[in-house]
Amino acid sequence: MNEELKQKIREILLKRYGVDINEAVCRFSTQNYAFIFPEKPYMIRVSISPKKSRSEILSELMWVDDLKPFKQTICEPNPSLNGLLLEEFEIDGKLYRASMFRTARGNIKLTTEMKPMFFICVGDLLGAIHHVSTNERELGIKYSRKKMSDTFGELINRVKEKIPPEIEERIRAAQREVDALPEELGRYGICHGDFHINNFFVEENNIWLFDFDGCTYANYMYDVASFVQACFLMGYQAGEDCRKVLYDDILPYFKIGYELNKKCDGNYWEHLELFITYRVAMAYLSLLEIDECGVVDNLEQIKQFLGYVISQGDVLGAMTVALKKQAGGHKEGK
Repeated sequence: MNEELKQKIREILLKRYGVDINEAVCRFSTQNYAFIFPEKPYMIRVSISPKKSRSEILSELMWVDDLKPFKQTICEPNPSLNGLLLEEFEIDGKLYRASMFRTARGNIKLTTEMKPMFFICVGDLLGAIHHVSTNERELGIKYSRKKMSDTFGELINRVKEKIPPEIEERIRAAQREVDALPEELGRYGICHGDFHINNFFVEENNIWLFDFDGCTYANYMYDVASFVQACFLMGYQAGEDCRKVLYDDILPYFKIGYELNKKCDGNYWEHLELFITYRVAMAYLSLLEIDECGVVDNLEQIKQFLGYVISQGDVLGAMTVALKKQAGGHKEGK
């Protein structure tokens, strides 16, 4: 992060929240700066205004607040010293919006520690969220958030010149399949939008969920696919067949937790592999749009990895091949 900009933001946030971001770790995505305070029960997110409208951010905060009564491990927004959930300020002619959130207890779960009970607990959390979403949609409650299909379309058009033709066709094919699915009550509603193992902490059997910045209207399988993709990319059962791991080691336990809260018919899970493809495509397109990332230093390598996976007809098969190759390269490096 540019040091001059950081200090300007620091002075403003110090006055409005009473905390010093020089004591925080800064993470940057394509839309936000996240200031995470080690050993402190809060974080501050600063959004660059053109990326998210005021109504979108307020709707995110409202939805998180609405989820809290149904799941206590949702990390809720916290007001500023001015009593506001959303603070706005301008620096060098650019508008920024800041929000504080209470952060999670526990830690990110290592893939080597993922056991059946972990998948049950994660499923329980996500099933509860989707259950609330279904009830809200049935009641006609509507938040000012985009549809995932619109976000996906806008993104692919922005980076179109950077996409190799063979990869673009695979992405477009997945896009057409997803867009053709009906927005069916019970399967479609507001989702977390970025549900993966870096966005929740684990405290025994409690899953503390945060970062609802990507909440969006989508098929619920998108959230499930986000979690599954992240498990594999973070190294869960590295070197094993991804499809076998999904259906033998992850999904049976995940379903137990999920279906405690969310009613599912026999065809509920039928499009999961399509949405894993769609999620990989979304991740690839998002990385094409940025030149640097505050979280990883091997951005080009990740782009190439995801580009290979999405270019193949069988994404889970391609992921198996790529992860085995990656594991082999690490062994040779040792």
